[in-house]
Amino acid sequence: MLTNVLVVDDEEIICTLFAAMLGHYGRYHVVTTTDGRQVMDILRREPFDVMLLDMSMPAISGLEVLRQVTQAFEELPVIIVTGHGSIEVAVESMQAGAADFVTKPVPAAVLHLRIQKALEHARTRRLASTDGLTGVYNHRTFQERLSQEIARAARYNRPLSVLMIDVDHFKVYNDTYGHPQGDIVLQDLARLLQEMSRTSDTVARCGGEEFAIILPETDSVGAQKIGQRLCEQVERYPFPGKELMPGGTLTISIGVAMYASAGSKETLLQAADTALYTAKREGRNRVCAAE
Repeated sequence: MLTNVLVVDDEEIICTLFAAMLGHYGRYHVVTTTDGRQVMDILRREPFDVMLLDMSMPAISGLEVLRQVTQAFEELPVIIVTGHGSIEVAVESMQAGAADFVTKPVPAAVLHLRIQKALEHARTRRLASTDGLTGVYNHRTFQERLSQEIARAARYNRPLSVLMIDVDHFKVYNDTYGHPQGDIVLQDLARLLQEMSRTSDTVARCGGEEFAIILPETDSVGAQKIGQRLCEQVERYPFPGKELMPGGTLTISIGVAMYASAGSKETLLQAADTALYTAKREGRNRVCAAE
């Protein structure tokens, strides 16, 4: 499998050189740009495994690009590659979230080694932050991400919403088909939630058959629309044996809550839980928003 690498350097010759160096190993797919202002758009269009970033950019500083990337794509390892290898620059870039720091000129073997080291570290972090069964984020990471997003929403006065999701009549399914088959349902559901979520969203399993999605830059109306699409997609999905479930299908219920600047994380989660309970009480397979 190829490793997708984004190279960001204001000198075209450096971009070409790095692409050629990594091409020698036959295991990298390299995309380059000389304009740091294009980085966020490129990352939103295509998934990358690692980024090489020059600190000296003309239109926008490498440090600013680094801060934008680490805020929006926290799991993407960024290796700073610069001709100005001072201790101060190294410390500043690492504090801003860089995974590593190398100075030009850098031999191909060293660049390859540093990339592999950054990828391995990212894999280790990912294993510690994800749910072993479904592969989405675990409850601990969900809590950490939500705290970060609340701080960001409060700082910039931006909308933020949360979806609390529960599989309807899941105990009936487990009792009918057994827990191994129930685990497959949870895995399929987690994949559906990820596929229908944006790159900036956070999908997590909070325990049992309960999931949650953090939706930055999304108000309550937008979150309800997303939740409705999720309900419809899950209802249509061909889960094995769903015809024997109540109503002849397998569905989810969703509670929606929007962060209020005067509130707290606990208040937000309680509101989402209450909305989920309302969705259950009103007949399931529906989305209810906190009042």
